[in-house]
Amino acid sequence: MKLLRDKKELTRFLILYHSALERPTKLSDLSGPLDMTEQGVSNYISEMEEQGLLDATGKRYHPTPKGMELVREVLTKLNSFVDEANRRMDLIKFCTAIADQPIDTGDELGLYMSGGFLRAGHKKRSSTGVALNSVKAGEPVSVGRLRGITDMEVGTIYMLKAGINSSAHDVKVKIASVEYDLLAVTGEAQYGLVRSLGLEPEIIYASRDASVNAAERGLNTLLVISDKEAESMADHLDRLNREREEEYSIPYTIL
Repeated sequence: MKLLRDKKELTRFLILYHSALERPTKLSDLSGPLDMTEQGVSNYISEMEEQGLLDATGKRYHPTPKGMELVREVLTKLNSFVDEANRRMDLIKFCTAIADQPIDTGDELGLYMSGGFLRAGHKKRSSTGVALNSVKAGEPVSVGRLRGITDMEVGTIYMLKAGINSSAHDVKVKIASVEYDLLAVTGEAQYGLVRSLGLEPEIIYASRDASVNAAERGLNTLLVISDKEAESMADHLDRLNREREEEYSIPYTIL
C-alpha cells in the first residue's frame, strides 16, 4: 500500500488527526506525541496552512474542513487496507494446490506457480508448507503451516482493439504477433471475429476481471476488446497499478 510508504502524507495525517482530537496550543504539544522536532512540525504546519488544511491563526491548532476531509480519506484507505489484510491473512492460514507427485499427510512441501495454478511437491521452494491430506499426482492437496512467499511473475494483458468492422486479416496478423496463454473476448462482435479465424476463446464473460486474475497468476492474456472498452480497461489497470508495488503491477499493451 503506497500510503504506508508515503512519510509526508502520513505525517500530515497524524498532525491533523492529533490537532482534531487534542486542539494543541503549542508546537511541543504536537512534536512530543509525534516524536518530531518542533522545527519539523513547524515546517509541516506552514505548508499545511498554505494548502488550507490547518488553521493556526487562533490560540489552538485545528484542521480546516478541507483538512478533516483529508483525515477521513486517509482513515478510509487505512480501514480498507486493514480489512483486506485481515481477510487475506485468514485465507492464507492454509491453501489448496495441485500435487505434482504422490503426497502423504505431514509431508514437507514446496509451493510454486505454474500454468496459472498453485502447485506443490517435495522440492524445496521459497514458499513451503505441510500436507494436510494424502493425494495422488494431479489431485488437490490442502497445505497448512505456510511460510515464505511463492515465486511468480506477473503476466501481461494484450488488448487487441477490434469490432464488427475490423479486418479479419489485420486481427489475425496482430494475434500472431504476440505470445499468450489465454484468449479472451468482451462481446459478440469480438467472439464472432475470433471464431471466424478458427480460434476458440477461453474467456467470454467477465473478461476484464478474468484477465486481471490470470495476469496475477502469471498468465499472458490476449483480450479482444472494443475501442471504448480498451480505454476503460487501461484506466482500470492504471488505477490498480497505482496501488501496487511496482513488481506486482500488471503490464499491458494495446495492439
